[in-house]
Amino acid sequence: MRNNQNLAIGVLTVTAVILFVGTILSTAGGRSDAMAFGQLDRGGDYILLTGQFTENRELLYVTDAAAQRLNVYSYETSTRQFVLWDTVNLARMSGSRRK
Repeated sequence: MRNNQNLAIGVLTVTAVILFVGTILSTAGGRSDAMAFGQLDRGGDYILLTGQFTENRELLYVTDAAAQRLNVYSYETSTRQFVLWDTVNLARMSGSRRK
């Protein structure tokens, strides 16, 4: 009984050390931000698209088909908020007479 307990403790200790070293090695490579370049999704009257602006910054384009408006947002990492960059009236661009 005592030998089985010692074996189990030894196996768990070795496994913990291996997992700890793996965690250290995977995080030691530095910080890499997730980028979602070129992703598209739609729900109801909304169409969302991401696009790359600079090497480290992407923009979120939100199209409201019902209101015929396009809003462009940027994510500010320092404040962790989306900031509205620009709004475009799509009805004017397409030449329609809808008001």
